[in-house]
Amino acid sequence: MKKYSVDYYEKKYGILFDKLLIKDGFVDEIKEIRKTLGIPVENGFINQFELIRHIVKKLNAKEQTNITMFAFIEQYEQENKIRVKDSREDKDKFFQYLQDKNKEQIDMMAIASFLLMIIDGHNDLFTSHFVFKKNKFTSKLSKIVVDLMNKYWGFDLLDEHIAVHYIEKYLFLGEQGVREYIKNKLACPHCRYIGIDHFSPDRLNMQGKDEGMFSGKYLFNEGTVRMLSNHFNSVFLLIKPYANKEQVIQYIEDNWNDLKEHMTDKNTFYKQFGVNPSKIKESDFEKNKLVYSLYKLSKKELLKEYQPQENNLPAPTYKEDIISSILERKYNIKMSADAVKKTATRFAKSTKIHQKPKDIRDI
Repeated sequence: MKKYSVDYYEKKYGILFDKLLIKDGFVDEIKEIRKTLGIPVENGFINQFELIRHIVKKLNAKEQTNITMFAFIEQYEQENKIRVKDSREDKDKFFQYLQDKNKEQIDMMAIASFLLMIIDGHNDLFTSHFVFKKNKFTSKLSKIVVDLMNKYWGFDLLDEHIAVHYIEKYLFLGEQGVREYIKNKLACPHCRYIGIDHFSPDRLNMQGKDEGMFSGKYLFNEGTVRMLSNHFNSVFLLIKPYANKEQVIQYIEDNWNDLKEHMTDKNTFYKQFGVNPSKIKESDFEKNKLVYSLYKLSKKELLKEYQPQENNLPAPTYKEDIISSILERKYNIKMSADAVKKTATRFAKSTKIHQKPKDIRDI
């Protein structure tokens, strides 16, 4: 069985980010937003601590006190390996802990550590965290990120969750922030896989809890239905707790043809955007990007790079022929003029941000 290494996924994540960067207007709009938010325009903040410093300046004393308290709760829970609940007993123990540790109402180190934990996370968007909801500056950040996502995400970028994290990290921390996000994602064996995940519901996902599990009223609640409905384009594998790893692997092997048929049915939706399991190809993307960048140049600009085999020969009439020659001589890429045109045209489509899907009723 083929093994998919961390390096394999690192390349795939990198290509997906590159596919976002080439969307028409994306980088320019990011720079405009950075300017309005007071973020370094060209590359964002150089690291998370500069971002944290920027955010803390926007918080008033009461907000700093509240975040300090959340930071201490997090610290207390980690030290004692418990969860602080709303009970009187838990609250008394926590406030005794604060008194014993001589904790200040506003502790900048605690605030910085807490915000760093939020920003570094690879599961949840830090701009959507509840501690930012009431501040005039931070409360508008989530909408900015979501609006960018709604404008630039397309099915060719595959996973919405990955794409929105790219947008958030790139807006505030530039390419380095995205690389750090990818690094954290790859370090988690649960999260590094593209197109594969698992979900195990608990009581918080259910309604009818008081009726009992087998009452017929123990059903997914509205939030869970909404979440699962986002995966209408997926094939679900249900694993009971009394199954073991070997049985699950054998089930997939024995039934792969059926599973593949289901995925093929689902993939009729994605095929209109050229999406398939081998879509994210490193060599193809870089080569196609180069061809497209040359194709966008004027014939006059291309002639500056053109070097004929013999100086007395006239330059070709068509851009495609000039590009074909440049590719072979300068980049050791053999491509016919016709292939140059087709490649540039296909790549141009991937830069467009409005990709309307066809009807999904056949799925």
